[in-house]
Amino acid sequence: MALYEHTVEIHRAREDVFAFITDPANYPRWQPSLVAISPSSPGPLRVGTEATELRRFFGREVQTTWTCVEHDPVSRSAIESDDAAVPFRGTFVLEPVEGATRLTWTVETRGAASRLGGPLVGRATRRELEANARRLKEILEGG
Repeated sequence: MALYEHTVEIHRAREDVFAFITDPANYPRWQPSLVAISPSSPGPLRVGTEATELRRFFGREVQTTWTCVEHDPVSRSAIESDDAAVPFRGTFVLEPVEGATRLTWTVETRGAASRLGGPLVGRATRRELEANARRLKEILEGG
């Protein structure tokens, strides 16, 4: 298993941040590696929502279907895929801080493919999490 995590403070109410990051229609705005996403139902995530996404990573396009497995409005949401080329779980945790929201975004990968990627994939994943979090912060803070 490999674990990647990034935390960012966003100067917006937790409700606003949660609503934005749990609506798959917004993902392409702040995750440029996402080429396309097709959720099973429109609107925000809820437990059981599935989505098929196409991402570009290291010059290759990879299709993955994931399911929302945890959804606690305003504080936590998680998606998971056991059938992906690299099985993963992605979790958003939101905490209130004075005048802002602290968002911690964690991606856990499992299986042989996660070990084979090694340091190169690890660095790229960390960089992407950081860049996406910066982009999200800019969008939600109006920049």
